[in-house]
Amino acid sequence: MENNKIKLIVTDIDGTLGPVNTDKINEEYYEVIRNLQEKGILFGGASGRSYYALSQLFAPVKDDMIFLPDNGARGVYQGKELFSVPMKLSECRELVQDVRKLSCCQSVWQSCEKTYFEKGGEEIYHIMKDYMHYDCAMVYDLLTLTIPSIKYTIYHPEDAESAIQGEFQEKWGKTHQLVCAGNNYMDVMDLHANKGTGLKKIQDYLGITREETMAFGDNINDIEMLENAAESYAVGDAREEVKNAARHVAPPMKEDGVLQILKTLL
Repeated sequence: MENNKIKLIVTDIDGTLGPVNTDKINEEYYEVIRNLQEKGILFGGASGRSYYALSQLFAPVKDDMIFLPDNGARGVYQGKELFSVPMKLSECRELVQDVRKLSCCQSVWQSCEKTYFEKGGEEIYHIMKDYMHYDCAMVYDLLTLTIPSIKYTIYHPEDAESAIQGEFQEKWGKTHQLVCAGNNYMDVMDLHANKGTGLKKIQDYLGITREETMAFGDNINDIEMLENAAESYAVGDAREEVKNAARHVAPPMKEDGVLQILKTLL
């Protein structure tokens, strides 16, 4: 397909557009996004981050952007929420109890409006508040919350994917999305929520086809999104599973590989 047919571009953030947990991206992206928009090409960010955090990261250009926060469990366009797929409150409370049984893990309860942490989760609280600019709140006990989580994150200081192996993965993997979002993060979401289904909802809303879509990613939680874009790119430092799922391999994130590809569209 010719790149001049592209009408929608969606990219992952952490590990794709910039380093994991970054609070800034190359400022040249803002100019390129504006130029793409002037050419009639919509630009979106798809991330495990909250909408609040993404809107801070893309502040200079956010008003006309598409966002798929919370790993595609929400869709926001021009500041308007198009959809959300929360989990049941009873499931969220059961998750709290099960994560407490895991070694060295901390819980992050992400609602549509705010990100909640409980006593003992100070490490991840400060990472998300101070570096990723989430709208955060610390509570004594997550079980007291009455707002459903749209994405429940399990944080481990070294290897979250290994930490949930065994009984936890066997139980929750049957009924929910269990998604690796980086070395330190595993996300639990509704079974039907991921970046791919989120992208499809955006495409349907805008009347844009898979053939008119370009996407970029680096990790397991990007694969469904890449499959829903005819022009799919894994950055050069992506996981091998992601490279195998993508049609193309872009230069590495450290070389602003996404930026290099975007400039070819201008």
